[in-house]
Amino acid sequence: MSGSALAADVVVLGTGPGGMAAVAAAAADGAEVVAVESLSTIGGNCVWSTGYLAFVNSQMQADQRIADDEETFVRDAWHMVELAREEFGVVWDEDLVRLFARESAETYRILTGRGVRFSRFIPRPQQHTIDRMAAVEDTWMFQRAFQPDFELPSVTTLYRTTAKRLLTDSSGRVTGVVAERDAGDGSTETVTVTARNGVVLATGGYQSNPLLRLRYQPEHLATGPYLGVDTCRGDGHLMGQAVGGDLENMTFVPPLVIVSSSLVEDAIAVNEAGVRFHDEAGPYENRVAALLAQPGRRGWYVFDAVVAAEKQALITQMPRPAVSAGTLPELAERIGVPADALVGTVEEWNRFLAGTGTRDPAFGKVVLPPGRRRIATGPFTAVPMVVGVNFCSGGFRVTRSMQVIDVFGRPIPGLYAAGDCVSGLNAVADLGGIRIAGGFTLGRVAGRSAARRIADEGPYPTVQGASLPSQVDMKLAIVHLTGA
Repeated sequence: MSGSALAADVVVLGTGPGGMAAVAAAAADGAEVVAVESLSTIGGNCVWSTGYLAFVNSQMQADQRIADDEETFVRDAWHMVELAREEFGVVWDEDLVRLFARESAETYRILTGRGVRFSRFIPRPQQHTIDRMAAVEDTWMFQRAFQPDFELPSVTTLYRTTAKRLLTDSSGRVTGVVAERDAGDGSTETVTVTARNGVVLATGGYQSNPLLRLRYQPEHLATGPYLGVDTCRGDGHLMGQAVGGDLENMTFVPPLVIVSSSLVEDAIAVNEAGVRFHDEAGPYENRVAALLAQPGRRGWYVFDAVVAAEKQALITQMPRPAVSAGTLPELAERIGVPADALVGTVEEWNRFLAGTGTRDPAFGKVVLPPGRRRIATGPFTAVPMVVGVNFCSGGFRVTRSMQVIDVFGRPIPGLYAAGDCVSGLNAVADLGGIRIAGGFTLGRVAGRSAARRIADEGPYPTVQGASLPSQVDMKLAIVHLTGA
């Protein structure tokens, strides 16, 4: 194992939305940047995702005369926190949520200015009270939008390189990172990268690391399947924790039925009786509850050949293999449901789509197929429904400059975080469209802060020395959470 050394003003670990935005912002501020990426391309999970992004008071909303503002978004976000607190320990950061709300319109402007195109709003009335979640035309637009930044003379990208631990000086300042680079011939190379100004943690979540999830979840959940790239191992969480970073919301790993939201626009879900049983695009927790309530806890997403060809990449990511057949009765036989029921269910769905109604009369589904296209072209496909996870909400407490805060409430000099390494905004991510948009938005702040070596002052509140609430306080909290 050989070794090499590099130095830069800013070191960015991970090149998903948060990392791409951090690299672009730091380079635009005149910083010399080294990006460290475990994969062979930039983009992370977002290029394989559905591509829904939420923006507050964006030009897209203005073009359609949709009024939005910070306070409306915060109310929607708080509603999601209240729901999540019924099942998880949740800490949200209202200041960070407000920062996102103020900065997200600029993210929309930057993305569209770089050639990213959004086709339509995706209605989620139970989460976003107004339309603000937009669908990107092609998720690989994100990679193409930021690739030029990684080709700048001031930016060096280390692909197939995994950060292992952070370096600190005698004062506790983070000064760089030790990484391991895949040489491509079965050997590895140790790379030490010195950061003159700061390091940005943007390595994604920890959903692909069952051993880490086991520390925060019951085993039957921690070992369940996940959707996405396998490099979301919590590397940034572990490295930041090793230098004192304060992690929050680590148990907030909401279960969901593993499927791309883009696929459920075009699919219906049927149970063992061959009939629909819920709003396929409804709130994640409702989908899980609906599936678990079915006989045998079994269900299938059903769609046609047009959708199968268009969304093949998303289908191959599903945890169980798809089943196809030339006709609906043949498909019914293959998955073990009554043929007449499945045919009737599909015909009923197609009749609704052939009309003009905007809300499915059976279950209230409002996220409909583009162009109201029907399930009509054989062969037809069914994919088993499986409960697992897509995302984790745990991450570090940060300042408004995205500087990581330690367990004693002190900002850690030289260490910043973005994307799924940050907890405060992800506490409201079940709104939909927050993770990618939040990564781009707060990643931009983190990259700029690291380039300018911004150091926020502490201390910030901690749990150290906190006392138990009084009986009166506890009763008030229960009243607030239950609405009694």
